[in-house]
Amino acid sequence: MRFIPNTLEDREKMFQKIGVSTVEELFSCIPEEFVLKEPPCIGEEMPEANVMEYLAGLSEQNVTFSDATSFIGEIAWHHYVPSIVRATMSLPSFYTAYTPYQPELSQGTLEAVYEFQSYMASITGMDASNASLYDGASAAAEAMIMLCVGKKKLKAAISSLLHPYVKEVLYTYAGPRKISIVEIRSSEGSLDEENLDENLDSDVGCVIVQSPNAFGIIEDMENIQRISQEKKVSTVAVVLEPTSLGILKPPGDYGFDVVCGEAQSFGMYPQFGGPGLGFICVTKKLIRKIPGRIVGRTEDIDGNDCFVMTLRAREQDIRRDKATSNICTNNALCALQATVYLSTIGEKGLRELAKRNINHANFAFNELNDVQGINIPYKKPFFNEFLVTFDKPIEEIQKALMDKNILISKNDFGRYYPFLKNACVLCFTEMVSKEDILNLKEALKEALQ
Repeated sequence: MRFIPNTLEDREKMFQKIGVSTVEELFSCIPEEFVLKEPPCIGEEMPEANVMEYLAGLSEQNVTFSDATSFIGEIAWHHYVPSIVRATMSLPSFYTAYTPYQPELSQGTLEAVYEFQSYMASITGMDASNASLYDGASAAAEAMIMLCVGKKKLKAAISSLLHPYVKEVLYTYAGPRKISIVEIRSSEGSLDEENLDENLDSDVGCVIVQSPNAFGIIEDMENIQRISQEKKVSTVAVVLEPTSLGILKPPGDYGFDVVCGEAQSFGMYPQFGGPGLGFICVTKKLIRKIPGRIVGRTEDIDGNDCFVMTLRAREQDIRRDKATSNICTNNALCALQATVYLSTIGEKGLRELAKRNINHANFAFNELNDVQGINIPYKKPFFNEFLVTFDKPIEEIQKALMDKNILISKNDFGRYYPFLKNACVLCFTEMVSKEDILNLKEALKEALQ
């Protein structure tokens, strides 16, 4: 992309057009405390060798999953990634290819995206999938907009047990679209179905529920779908840990209209929080409303299989002011990673992986349940993580465990749920052993004395 400099005359014309007189006025919406008052101090220049040595020293200050045992989950999970995944996605033909913009471009990339869509539709029990989105939170927001704006019902009923980060994104997207959000309260760690029934009326465009929810508990998706269907309200299932679908009945089988969420667990490391891989799957009736890109399979004049971008809402590209969604790209490289990962482990492998996660989490539940100073407030079925509260300040617990190279979430759920105190979610994937769990137990006993 070329850099096109603006002359002072160009700037004055632009200022006049948008109604400002200075650059400072243009950016006056930025809070004063975030405005840089003077250039950052980055020190004197150094030879390249010294810069590399300096950067290596900085990187050594990071604590990675190679240095410590992690029990962090919530929205980014540490799963094993087979070597073939990185080897395949690092091939120049994939790694250097940008998101395909023309329908006939890059058959290899289009085929990989088509396979990703096929996997995600199958895993979620839905009819169709798009070519991926940026992350799970924005995927949930796109689902909300698709249903509420598309049906002209500008009200969304969301579970209070959506992950707090997902809720924040929903509220951010809802504002400009004039969508009002009502939160359905929780009861004993899961969605309060009576409160859901009370809050559904003809103005509600969709119900959005997460399972496993923010506390790790598996929601009663059958009842939620039944209640919503009786009120003729569309349903959205948010899945942030798709490994769970290796063993849980997919939302599509319950009749959900949209299944969306995060597919980072499929072949991507947490990597300090990103990148993610959003997905959104729909029933056939919504296929022309789905945001983002869709790749279809057809035949050329010789009868050979070929792949093409299809069912595109042109407003997403050229009439953006009238668009339901302005997403017109996808995380093609991350989708490729997920495709290679799922191809590698297969249906049986995904089921076995899910079982290992459940077994590790239940072993941990039983071990921690009788530790003095630890309370597990909810005893409902969970997948690979559950909520705990401590009798001591959570910051003390986190520091004590860090000193022993054990990592737990620093996300104190008490900030989002006032009825909780010193609470966090502990996660147990296949990457921790029973010995690791017993070490966690002993470290917690010591920290809570």
